[in-house]
Amino acid sequence: MMKKTLTASALLSALLLATAPAIAQSTAAMPPAAAQPAAGIDDAQLEKFAAAQDKISLLQEEAMAKLSQVEDEQQAQAIQQEANESMVDAVTESGLSVEDYNLIANQLQTSPELQQRLEALR
Repeated sequence: MMKKTLTASALLSALLLATAPAIAQSTAAMPPAAAQPAAGIDDAQLEKFAAAQDKISLLQEEAMAKLSQVEDEQQAQAIQQEANESMVDAVTESGLSVEDYNLIANQLQTSPELQQRLEALR
């Protein structure tokens, strides 16, 4: 039982830390967020980001609920993989590329102005 909790907890942490599932895959190819001005992100992109972010939050909640009931590491990995694929789909269905989503997510971490613009759109 303890192993189940630790495994689910580790996977849950991985899901929570990943704003988008492909962050690790595309980070190496992305320029630093500071090199991309927040002013270059228009309201239409922010609206798409917000829509994708809302879907991703729901998908993460669903995955966390499933992970809390898993006893097998393979099942947990399958749930995580399915959640990752669903999150990528949510981003692309919003009209953004995963790279653009990640760029906006990174800029939101360092730009209070961009955070305020996003909040104003919600």
